[in-house]
Amino acid sequence: MFTGKIVRFNKNRGFGFINNGEEDIFFFADSILNREDFYIQDGLDVTFEIAPGYKGPQAVNISITKEESTD
Repeated sequence: MFTGKIVRFNKNRGFGFINNGEEDIFFFADSILNREDFYIQDGLDVTFEIAPGYKGPQAVNISITKEESTD
């Protein structure tokens, strides 16, 4: 299991990228397990697994761990 932060999300196209501290990893919105509980946006902390995708690795089984701080 890896941890990271959503750094870019295109809600119209249903995909984005998670940064794990080293690289940006592609994801589809339907890979987020608890997406109905949260509004998907940049800055959310997540845990995820990595699986092979059509054009390289992609994040799957994504869980949002906490919302972005608005301090």
